[in-house]
Amino acid sequence: MILINDFCLTIGILKGVQVLVVDNDRDTRDLYAFLLQDLSANVITAGSVKEAVEILSWFIPNILICEIRFLGESIYTLLNKLNAMEAENGNHIPIMVTSTSTTGTHEQIPDVEFEKYLLKPFSLDKFVFMIFNQVEQDVAKNFCHDVVVLQ
Repeated sequence: MILINDFCLTIGILKGVQVLVVDNDRDTRDLYAFLLQDLSANVITAGSVKEAVEILSWFIPNILICEIRFLGESIYTLLNKLNAMEAENGNHIPIMVTSTSTTGTHEQIPDVEFEKYLLKPFSLDKFVFMIFNQVEQDVAKNFCHDVVVLQ
C-alpha cells in the first residue's frame, strides 16, 4: 500500500491503464512515470510534441498527460493526432494538461478540449485521483473489485 499525503492507494490501482506523459521537463516526466508505474500503469513518456506524435503511431493511451507549453512546438500537432485517432477508432482519449504558468495558459488555447487542468506544483494525491476518475471504467475492468480507497 502506498500513502501519499493522506490519500491511501492500493498498489495496482491503475493496472492495465495506458498512460502517455508528454512533458519537456525530464524531472517531471520521470516523477509522473515513477508514480504511475508504481500504481501498475503502463507509462510511456515523451519529451516533445514530435516524439509524442511518433509514439502515438504504435501506442494507444487510455489517457494523455501533457504539459501545455513547448518551446518551438505547438500542442495542436499532438491534439490533431489524437483527434484523428479518436475518429478512426471511436474511443475518446481524455487529456489532462499541466502548466507552470499562472497567467491564463489554458485560456490562451480555448478550442482545445481537455478534461482537467493542473497548475504545477500540484498534489500528487489529486493527480492520481484525477487519473483514476478519468479512466475509471478501464480500471474497473481490471482491478476495481479489489480496490478499497480510504479517506
